Amino acid sequence: MKNLLYIAVSSLLIISGCTKGWEDLNVNPNATVDVPAASILTFVERYSSGNLFDVWNIGNNTDAYANQITKIQYIDETRYAERDGIISGRWSDIMHLQLDLNKIIAKSTSSGNENPAMEGVAKTISAFLWIIMTDTWGAIPFTEGAQGEAGILQPKYDTQQTVYNGLLTQLADANTLFASGNGTIEGDVIYGNDASEWQKFANSLRLRIAIRMSNVDPTDASSIITAILGDPSTYPIMTNNDDMAAFTWLETTWREPFAEDKIDRDDHGMCEVFINDLLHTNDPRIGEFAHPAASDGIYRGIPSGAAASYIFNLSDISRIGYRYRDNFAGKSYWMRYPEVCFIKAEAYSRGLAPGGAAAAQAAYEDGIAASCTEHAVSASDLAVYMADLNVAWGATGDWSYTDLQKIYYQKWVSLFKQGHEAWAETRRTDIPLLGMAPGSPYAGHTRPPLRWPYPVDEYNLNNTEVKKWDSGIVDRFWGTKMWWDTRGAAAH
Repeated sequence: MKNLLYIAVSSLLIISGCTKGWEDLNVNPNATVDVPAASILTFVERYSSGNLFDVWNIGNNTDAYANQITKIQYIDETRYAERDGIISGRWSDIMHLQLDLNKIIAKSTSSGNENPAMEGVAKTISAFLWIIMTDTWGAIPFTEGAQGEAGILQPKYDTQQTVYNGLLTQLADANTLFASGNGTIEGDVIYGNDASEWQKFANSLRLRIAIRMSNVDPTDASSIITAILGDPSTYPIMTNNDDMAAFTWLETTWREPFAEDKIDRDDHGMCEVFINDLLHTNDPRIGEFAHPAASDGIYRGIPSGAAASYIFNLSDISRIGYRYRDNFAGKSYWMRYPEVCFIKAEAYSRGLAPGGAAAAQAAYEDGIAASCTEHAVSASDLAVYMADLNVAWGATGDWSYTDLQKIYYQKWVSLFKQGHEAWAETRRTDIPLLGMAPGSPYAGHTRPPLRWPYPVDEYNLNNTEVKKWDSGIVDRFWGTKMWWDTRGAAAH
């Protein structure tokens, strides 16, 4: 018995001695333990473009809510039967990307390694992603969000107004960082490490936020817009199509998400609202946005979220055009120059910035021209289009749009395949006036979704906080509107 006890104790001592230093043996000397900021930036740009601008995150829902693209097979999402996993996935993706951007900021502000240019890029992309998130859910964990590594595991939510004000400050900080001329950008595949282009994007995003909030806070919106437009040397913005913020895909290794999806899927076509409006104005961009129907060469869409009783042949409807679905080396668009033109046009038209009707008309026509140029429209075709009574400034067409409503309409067209923005703008302006998906299981609503429901994961992991904000939600997608949505009781 003593011998057995001796053997057991000796074995334990031997095992104990052998385990010393095991933590060193289990470290892979080839594994990366500190990822460079440049590598993180490349990943964030690619992942954001691939996961937030793919068929799941715009093609199946926001593009359909905006009545530009719709599903033609497996139509559940465009009927608002959205999967909980997709909702949780978008929330999680944005939060994880914010964590990565926080790492870039931390690296760029560490003592002895200060890099204002990289910090500015991270703050700009962070703001861009927060805009998408708050315009999807409203109140979100902004001030305490993406800080799990700091021990904040159940972050509080902030009102959308708080988020917007915080983002305006964040982008103003980014502008200051870029203006300093200090630091260098590395790993940027959107603007090729050009800080001046990032500065234009940051200030253009400030215009996006300001115009969105202008119906509920016109004083602050006007102050921001006037300051930016009145001092282009301090606050440069996009001035031509070359300034667009867009991720360009590679034809081989990383393909444009819609084109990649086309390899073995055929789920998307053109929405009839978008196609019919383009046809009604003889819009020369239609051939870039869509293919004509294979059966007869006519451009034809179908209702977004069609009812089960709606019968059509796949060969009779238009599919998404080459630029937007067939090109493996296509783009995922974050922000384009025409949007800036239409923001300026609205600001001048509404008196949010000095300039008046003449400046509004010039910016409006510049926006149309820029969008048409982007889509390879000839000068002669552009001139014909601009003369259409539903397009021409100061004319009254059969749509009876005011000049301001024409600005809204042209902005909607120019935002094609930018589902997050197009959905937000139709909720803000009601131009064009969109109705419910005919196949929706939810009765009694007059508009496409006003919001998304909070993710199931939030109810499981942050229940106390999310329950403070979900009481006004009706039928998952309606009820509580965005802070900036002032359309009133008619939109529900």
